[in-house]
Amino acid sequence: MVKVLHISTEYPPHRVVGSLAFQVRDLVTRLSSKYEVYLVHPANFNGSYMDGNVRIFTVSDRWFSDVVAYMHFLLVEILSRVPYVIPRDIDFVHAHDWIAAVIAKVISQRLKVPYIVSAYSTEPIRSGNGVSLLSLTIRDWEKYAFSSALYVIAHNKPTYESLRNHYGINAVEVRSIDDIEAIYDEVSHQRAHQ
Repeated sequence: MVKVLHISTEYPPHRVVGSLAFQVRDLVTRLSSKYEVYLVHPANFNGSYMDGNVRIFTVSDRWFSDVVAYMHFLLVEILSRVPYVIPRDIDFVHAHDWIAAVIAKVISQRLKVPYIVSAYSTEPIRSGNGVSLLSLTIRDWEKYAFSSALYVIAHNKPTYESLRNHYGINAVEVRSIDDIEAIYDEVSHQRAHQ
């Protein structure tokens, strides 16, 4: 069975900021009927638990007023935990949004596996195309992490268009779980024929 490591900054019930937590949970629980799914997310405890067929590992979480500092903190937390809890034969990494994509890029380099990104929004959308130092920094990190992913999956039309228009990324717009399973099968096929 294909093994996929998911990374998300949100997952219910332990870390919910917005709708991302529920979108990720819906996706991974559906995928877990066909794939061996592992997920890492921040919570107020270090531990592990099962959510249906999904094996979940948590890392400690802290509040930062600076989201870029938070990204670096989370990168260190996840990199210090993942080698001890995730099987070495992961087939690929699936990140959910930009902070997770930066982390996935590092993990994929260490494990020598590809990574894909699910984008639910972009910084130009979230900021209303605002130009502040923070927004420009997040844009740079998004472009950096998204542009080297094997696939970028846009979960809605505005995100698909923003990825193309603001970052020059040719994302795959998904409409159903079947679209994501097709991407998973393609990534698995490519890995098998390396």
